[in-house]
Amino acid sequence: MTRNDPKKSLLDVKIKSTRTIGNQTYNLYTKQTVKIETYKNKIKNYQVIDEESILNSQKSSLIVKIISPDKVLTGERYEINLIIERPLDNSLTASGMIVLKNNEKMILSNDLFGIKPNQSGGLFKYIQAPLEPGSQTISAIISHPEGIYSFTKKIKVGL
Repeated sequence: MTRNDPKKSLLDVKIKSTRTIGNQTYNLYTKQTVKIETYKNKIKNYQVIDEESILNSQKSSLIVKIISPDKVLTGERYEINLIIERPLDNSLTASGMIVLKNNEKMILSNDLFGIKPNQSGGLFKYIQAPLEPGSQTISAIISHPEGIYSFTKKIKVGL
């Protein structure tokens, strides 16, 4: 709950789900922080402050650690790191990253980012924050012979 205003609350929503499609089972984990403004016990307004989701194949040996900022400055160049925890031996991975534009409709940006391997066993990319305050949503997928790993994260952009 917001401290100085009893009409504004923060709500943390977490969802875990498993679904089988064909012979493949997928796990979904998602979390959101929503700021809710109420009037006479009814929701007057809301704003999604933070969100992140991860989708992966259940039997995949990929264990990925996501290292990224939660908030950046307008125009700042920042780094997203996807660290693959276990060695992949001789296996190959295919990967890609996209940025969703800074608006509510989540239109894909024309900027496609190929993530590049890092010598330490990770994948990384530098991304430019928009020049206007708001948010920027990053989405990436890693494909491996044993399954997939996908994530989406909303990053706050401010002054």
